[in-house]
Amino acid sequence: MNANVLIIIGILIYGTILVYHGFRSFKATSKSSEAFFTADRGINPFVLLATTAISVFSALAFYGVPAAIYREGIGYLSNTGGMIAGLLFVVIGYRLWILGKEYGFVTPVDFLRSRYNSNGYGLLVAAILVLFIVPYVAMQLIAIGDAAVVTTNGMLPYILAVGFATIVVSLHIIGGGLKSVAWMDAFHFMLGTGTLIVLVVYLTITYFPNGGLAQAVSTILNDPKLTPILSHPGPNGTFNWQGTLSNVLTGAVATVVWPHIFMRMYVAANKDTFRTMSWSLPVAYVFVYFLIAILGAILAPAILGPDFADTDSIISVLSTEYAPPIISFISLLCLFAFGVSTADSLLLSASAIGSRDIYVHHAYELKGKNIEPKKVVYFGRVLLVILMILTLVVVALRPAYIVDYAYALSSPFFAQILPATIGGLFWKRGTKEGAFAGTVLGLIVTTVFTFFVAPPFGFSALAWALLVNTVAYIGVSLVTKAPEELINKYIVRVDSIINAGSEMNSAVDSSLSALNNKKHSCNEEI
Repeated sequence: MNANVLIIIGILIYGTILVYHGFRSFKATSKSSEAFFTADRGINPFVLLATTAISVFSALAFYGVPAAIYREGIGYLSNTGGMIAGLLFVVIGYRLWILGKEYGFVTPVDFLRSRYNSNGYGLLVAAILVLFIVPYVAMQLIAIGDAAVVTTNGMLPYILAVGFATIVVSLHIIGGGLKSVAWMDAFHFMLGTGTLIVLVVYLTITYFPNGGLAQAVSTILNDPKLTPILSHPGPNGTFNWQGTLSNVLTGAVATVVWPHIFMRMYVAANKDTFRTMSWSLPVAYVFVYFLIAILGAILAPAILGPDFADTDSIISVLSTEYAPPIISFISLLCLFAFGVSTADSLLLSASAIGSRDIYVHHAYELKGKNIEPKKVVYFGRVLLVILMILTLVVVALRPAYIVDYAYALSSPFFAQILPATIGGLFWKRGTKEGAFAGTVLGLIVTTVFTFFVAPPFGFSALAWALLVNTVAYIGVSLVTKAPEELINKYIVRVDSIINAGSEMNSAVDSSLSALNNKKHSCNEEI
């Protein structure tokens, strides 16, 4: 049988397994929004590591980063400098986890709305996050569609590939919510990492049998057209600290306050999980990007040579034209693993924000009305169908500005909740007025420098927006006053729990468990 046909059959089987896996938890997640959106806050360290890491990587890590390194040089990897923010995941995440256990927080909007006691600010944050989730999800599916066309030599058309991927992702989430997503992410993390190892080892042994990677590097250094790939010390082929800092900030934001990563901070099974994450998450980032760097900076240029035109297809071409069909198939599955894991996590985040923070909060809670938890889940699933259709339309039409600006839009706009988040967790002087001023000004600066004016002095729109946002947040907060009860509730109390010491761990756990159970019972009664 034709290898391309076998690959298509394999993709269909893989998609069927994903849908089946999701609907295995359909009944268990239908009666409780806690189960659907947070997996009952019971995710163990390995699964949390896997679901966080694979959700950060996305299809662009496997598909786009090697291509960018080939085009711009090894300096493009400065974006991974932001991966040190994996440590911030622990510092910020532990405090958010405590607050989530006490007050039932599920989304970024939950915390920010409550911390600043402002429904208006919560609605602003919800609108930002939902609006910019869709284009980034679309990019994941576009990458999958492009790779499927190349890998099957056009036998699987682009529109069918992205349509199939969109339906599979959506049904997987609709079936089991985070319970399905997190556990499948663990499989995807192992699949993606294993595939990168196999691809690197195969290409190295096959095409450089006499000297391995050293032979590949020698090939590059002997070709004047290829040498710049290894010598360019910064993004865009030249070094400047402004561009490097901007690249680092992009990576840092993606690993902390993107909505699907933010939500991961609420779902750990216990506080010991964060100790494990403090070292395992940075190690996972470094290891995976080490393999990606080898592909983009060494193997791709040494094998493909200079002036390879379709750089976005580098990995697809390497795995299809320079490797046997089985490598092509698992490489395509690896892309599915990175893309699907990010897409389903982001869509679940949008569903949680749209259903709980916009619809339920404003249509029921603010009006003193009750709503059954299973109806919250039902509406979340309906919203997922709507998002699926919207995303499918965007991917099918593939408007150029969505493709060009998806990453440039998502990270800078998501970043505008970073100052208010950090200030709300650690700074007692942070106020509602400061959060509004900083976020709105940050959004304005991002919009201006993304669409209308080139950012000055070599900095990105994200860097300028974060600077303006932070200055405005601090300045306005200093001339306004935060209610004492909010300070005690969201900062002083958390400090007291953290500073209680190891001898108090059991008592703290029992207290948090009791508070969580009480909150969960109240939700079920509502």
